Amino acid sequence: MYAELGARAPEVSDAEFREDTTVELESTWTEGNEVETLVNGGEYFPAMLDAVKSAQKTITFETFVAVNAVVTYDLVMALSDRAENGVKVHFIIDGIGSRKMDERYLEKLRHSGVEVEIYKPMNYLSPWDCNNRDHRKILVVDGKVGFTGGAGYADCWDGDVEKEWRWRDTMYCLRGPVVADLQHAFNDNWKELTGSTLSGEEYFPYLKQEGRMKAQAVLGAPQERGDTLGASYLLAIDAAKESILIEHAYFIPNKELRGALLRARQRGVEIDIILPNDKIDTPVVRLTSRSHWPELLEAGVRIYEYGPCMLHGKLIVVDDVLSIIGSGNFDDRTFFINDELNVNVLSREFAAEQRAMFERDLAQSQRMTMEDTGYSWSERPKMWVGKLIEPQL
Repeated sequence: MYAELGARAPEVSDAEFREDTTVELESTWTEGNEVETLVNGGEYFPAMLDAVKSAQKTITFETFVAVNAVVTYDLVMALSDRAENGVKVHFIIDGIGSRKMDERYLEKLRHSGVEVEIYKPMNYLSPWDCNNRDHRKILVVDGKVGFTGGAGYADCWDGDVEKEWRWRDTMYCLRGPVVADLQHAFNDNWKELTGSTLSGEEYFPYLKQEGRMKAQAVLGAPQERGDTLGASYLLAIDAAKESILIEHAYFIPNKELRGALLRARQRGVEIDIILPNDKIDTPVVRLTSRSHWPELLEAGVRIYEYGPCMLHGKLIVVDDVLSIIGSGNFDDRTFFINDELNVNVLSREFAAEQRAMFERDLAQSQRMTMEDTGYSWSERPKMWVGKLIEPQL
C-alpha cells in the first residue's frame, strides 16, 4: 500500500504507522492491554470454560465451527448454567461451519434462556447468499475479558497435538480497553441477525489498563468495509525492515500480497513461512498454494511444512514488534467474502513470545525447495480446479 503511493513506509513501531492503520482499517489503537497466548486446546479450552463459568452479568460467544464434541458439550452446559442463573448469554454460530451441531445442544441453550442465532443457514433456493460465512471467533465475558484466535469447537482442536488427528492452533486471552472492540465486533453480526444492539455497562464496563501492549481490533466485514484484513497485511509487510514470520493454515496470497512479499525480499527482509503439510483438511488449498511458491522461493523466501498434524493457526510477526493474530486466513475468501476479526498487537515482549512459538513449530517442520513445487499427474486436475476457484478458497 505504501508502494502504491510511492512512499517510504514508516517502521511498524512508529506513530505514523499507527495513524496510517487507523485510517486504512477504520479502527483505533488502544493502550494498556494484556494479551495471553494459549497454545492448543489443552490450554485454551479450560481457560475459556473457566471464564464462562465465572460470568456474573453477560456472555457473548461467536464461532464458525461448533460440532458434537466433549468441549462443545462442556461449553453448552456452562452457558446454560450461567443463563439459568441470570447471566445474559448471546450465542452465534455459523450455519454452514456448525451445520453438524446436534439440535439438542441448541434446544438446551434456548430452554435455559440463551439467545441463539444461526448465521446464514443453507438456503437451497438461494445458495449463493450463503457464500458469506461468519468465520469470527469471539468470546467476551462480563465485557472485561475476551478471547479470539483460530480455533473452533470440535474434538480435533482438543488436547496438545499428541495425536496425528489433533489440530495445532492458538487462541488468545485479552484484557484491557481492546476488549470493548471485541464486543463491538460481536455486535456487528448480532445487529445484522436480530436488528438490536447490545449496550450498557453490563456489556461495556469501564476497562482499566491491564498491561503495556498497544492493540487494534480489525473488523473483517467485506460487504460493509471492503478489504480491511488484506489491507492490514499489506501495510505490515510493506513496513517490514528486518523480518517477517508467517504461520497460516490457508496461504493463497493474491497478486498484491505476493508483490509485497517480493518487495520485502528486495529490501533484504528475512521471510519465513510455515504451512500445513499433506495433513491439511482441504487438500486443494495446499495444491493451489504450491502454485505460488516458485516466485517466492526464487526470491529467497523460506517456506516450511509443519509435520505432526494439521496446522490451523493464524500468525504474522513483523520486525519482532508487530503481531497479527485472530481468525483471518491469508487468502481472498478472508479478505473479500467472510466476516473475520483480527487483532494487531504492538509489543516486543508479546512478539518475542510469538517468535518462540513459531520456532518451536519450525523445529517440527520441513523446509521446502523448488523440487517440492511440482505436481504429480493425479494432483494436476485438483490444482487446475483450485486455480479456477482460487478467489473462493
